Amino acid sequence: MRVLIISDSHGDRRYMDEAIERTKPALICHMGDALGDDIHIQAMGECPLRIVRGNCDMDPSLSNFLEFELEGHQILMAHGHTFGGGSESIEREMKKKAMEDGCDIIMYGHTHVPVIREEKDCTFLNPGSISRPRQDGGRHTYIVLDITENKNFIYNLCSIEK
Repeated sequence: MRVLIISDSHGDRRYMDEAIERTKPALICHMGDALGDDIHIQAMGECPLRIVRGNCDMDPSLSNFLEFELEGHQILMAHGHTFGGGSESIEREMKKKAMEDGCDIIMYGHTHVPVIREEKDCTFLNPGSISRPRQDGGRHTYIVLDITENKNFIYNLCSIEK
Protein backbone atom coordinates (compact mmCIF):
# COMPACT_ATOMS: atom_id res chain seq x y z
CA MET A 1 0.00 0.00 0.00
CA ARG A 2 1.23 3.48 -0.83
CA VAL A 3 0.21 6.64 1.06
CA LEU A 4 0.91 10.15 -0.18
CA ILE A 5 1.40 12.66 2.64
CA ILE A 6 1.18 16.31 1.60
CA SER A 7 0.59 19.67 3.23
CA ASP A 8 0.20 23.36 2.58
CA SER A 9 -0.86 23.29 -1.07
CA HIS A 10 -2.52 26.70 -0.62
CA GLY A 11 -4.64 26.26 -3.75
CA ASP A 12 -1.60 25.86 -6.03
CA ARG A 13 -2.17 22.51 -7.71
CA ARG A 14 0.83 22.25 -10.06
CA TYR A 15 3.20 20.36 -7.76
CA MET A 16 0.46 18.52 -5.90
CA ASP A 17 -0.89 17.09 -9.15
CA GLU A 18 2.60 15.94 -10.11
CA ALA A 19 3.07 14.25 -6.73
CA ILE A 20 -0.24 12.42 -7.10
CA GLU A 21 0.61 11.35 -10.63
CA ARG A 22 4.09 10.15 -9.63
CA THR A 23 2.99 8.13 -6.60
CA LYS A 24 -0.42 6.77 -7.64
CA PRO A 25 -1.38 6.40 -3.97
CA ALA A 26 -4.00 4.19 -2.37
CA LEU A 27 -4.59 6.92 0.25
CA ILE A 28 -3.80 10.64 0.41
CA CYS A 29 -3.30 12.43 3.73
CA HIS A 30 -3.36 16.24 3.48
CA MET A 31 -2.20 18.15 6.54
CA GLY A 32 -4.22 21.28 5.81
CA ASP A 33 -4.00 24.70 4.20
CA ALA A 34 -5.55 23.14 1.10
CA LEU A 35 -7.77 26.14 0.37
CA GLY A 36 -10.46 24.06 -1.30
CA ASP A 37 -8.19 21.56 -3.03
CA ASP A 38 -9.95 18.62 -1.37
CA ILE A 39 -12.51 18.17 -4.17
CA HIS A 40 -9.77 18.41 -6.80
CA ILE A 41 -7.60 15.89 -4.90
CA GLN A 42 -10.47 13.41 -4.67
CA ALA A 43 -11.02 13.57 -8.42
CA MET A 44 -7.35 13.48 -9.34
CA GLY A 45 -6.21 10.85 -6.84
CA GLU A 46 -9.11 8.46 -7.35
CA CYS A 47 -8.49 7.21 -3.80
CA PRO A 48 -9.60 8.04 -0.27
CA LEU A 49 -8.54 11.40 1.17
CA ARG A 50 -7.99 12.27 4.81
CA ILE A 51 -7.68 16.02 5.30
CA VAL A 52 -7.55 18.35 8.29
CA ARG A 53 -8.17 22.06 8.61
CA GLY A 54 -5.19 24.39 8.42
CA ASN A 55 -5.01 27.95 9.69
CA CYS A 56 -5.84 29.25 6.17
CA ASP A 57 -8.76 26.87 5.56
CA MET A 58 -12.24 28.27 6.08
CA ASP A 59 -14.26 25.08 5.57
CA PRO A 60 -15.98 24.46 8.94
CA SER A 61 -16.60 20.81 8.01
CA LEU A 62 -12.87 20.05 8.27
CA SER A 63 -11.59 18.89 11.67
CA ASN A 64 -8.53 20.36 13.37
CA PHE A 65 -7.20 16.83 13.84
CA LEU A 66 -7.99 13.24 12.93
CA GLU A 67 -7.04 9.95 14.51
CA PHE A 68 -7.22 6.70 12.59
CA GLU A 69 -5.70 3.23 12.38
CA LEU A 70 -3.53 2.16 9.49
CA GLU A 71 -2.12 -1.38 9.32
CA GLY A 72 -1.72 -1.69 13.09
CA HIS A 73 -0.53 1.87 13.75
CA GLN A 74 -2.56 4.63 15.36
CA ILE A 75 -2.08 7.95 13.60
CA LEU A 76 -2.64 11.47 14.89
CA MET A 77 -2.97 13.89 12.01
CA ALA A 78 -3.21 17.70 12.33
CA HIS A 79 -2.08 20.84 10.58
CA GLY A 80 -0.34 21.75 13.81
CA HIS A 81 -1.28 25.40 14.24
CA THR A 82 -3.61 24.61 17.16
CA PHE A 83 -0.77 22.81 18.95
CA GLY A 84 1.82 25.62 18.89
CA GLY A 85 3.84 27.94 16.68
CA GLY A 86 7.09 26.30 15.58
CA SER A 87 8.11 22.70 15.01
CA GLU A 88 9.35 22.11 18.56
CA SER A 89 6.19 23.30 20.30
CA ILE A 90 3.91 21.60 17.76
CA GLU A 91 5.74 18.30 18.18
CA ARG A 92 5.83 18.56 21.98
CA GLU A 93 2.08 19.27 22.26
CA MET A 94 1.06 16.77 19.59
CA LYS A 95 3.17 14.10 21.27
CA LYS A 96 1.30 14.68 24.55
CA LYS A 97 -2.02 14.14 22.76
CA ALA A 98 -0.69 11.18 20.80
CA MET A 99 0.57 9.43 23.96
CA GLU A 100 -2.77 10.07 25.74
CA ASP A 101 -4.68 8.61 22.80
CA GLY A 102 -2.35 5.70 22.03
CA CYS A 103 -1.05 7.06 18.72
CA ASP A 104 2.44 6.15 17.53
CA ILE A 105 2.61 8.16 14.28
CA ILE A 106 2.24 11.95 14.33
CA MET A 107 1.61 13.72 11.01
CA TYR A 108 1.57 17.50 10.83
CA GLY A 109 2.23 20.46 8.54
CA HIS A 110 2.11 24.25 9.03
CA THR A 111 5.88 24.88 9.20
CA HIS A 112 6.51 24.28 5.45
CA VAL A 113 9.72 22.44 6.45
CA PRO A 114 9.88 18.64 6.09
CA VAL A 115 10.60 16.29 9.00
CA ILE A 116 10.90 12.52 9.21
CA ARG A 117 12.06 11.49 12.65
CA GLU A 118 11.61 8.18 14.40
CA GLU A 119 11.79 8.15 18.19
CA LYS A 120 11.44 5.26 20.61
CA ASP A 121 7.70 5.67 21.09
CA CYS A 122 6.55 7.61 18.02
CA THR A 123 7.38 8.80 14.53
CA PHE A 124 7.04 12.43 13.40
CA LEU A 125 6.13 13.11 9.77
CA ASN A 126 5.88 16.60 8.29
CA PRO A 127 5.90 16.63 4.49
CA GLY A 128 6.87 20.31 4.32
CA SER A 129 4.95 22.28 1.71
CA ILE A 130 4.02 20.99 -1.73
CA SER A 131 3.59 24.58 -3.01
CA ARG A 132 5.41 27.06 -0.74
CA PRO A 133 8.60 25.50 0.66
CA ARG A 134 10.65 27.29 3.33
CA GLN A 135 13.63 24.95 3.76
CA ASP A 136 17.03 25.48 2.13
CA GLY A 137 16.89 24.69 -1.56
CA GLY A 138 13.21 25.55 -1.90
CA ARG A 139 12.15 22.07 -3.04
CA HIS A 140 8.44 21.26 -3.17
CA THR A 141 8.29 18.28 -0.81
CA TYR A 142 5.98 15.43 0.12
CA ILE A 143 6.33 12.09 1.89
CA VAL A 144 5.59 8.70 0.40
CA LEU A 145 4.75 6.00 2.92
CA ASP A 146 5.06 2.50 1.52
CA ILE A 147 3.59 -0.31 3.61
CA THR A 148 5.13 -3.66 2.76
CA GLU A 149 3.43 -7.06 2.78
CA ASN A 150 4.98 -7.60 6.23
CA LYS A 151 3.35 -4.32 7.37
CA ASN A 152 6.67 -2.52 7.64
CA PHE A 153 6.42 1.25 7.16
CA ILE A 154 8.99 2.84 4.85
CA TYR A 155 9.04 6.65 4.72
CA ASN A 156 10.62 8.57 1.84
CA LEU A 157 10.89 12.34 1.56
CA CYS A 158 10.41 13.22 -2.09
CA SER A 159 10.67 16.54 -3.91
CA ILE A 160 9.80 18.26 -7.11
CA GLU A 161 12.23 20.82 -8.48
CA LYS A 162 10.94 24.18 -9.66
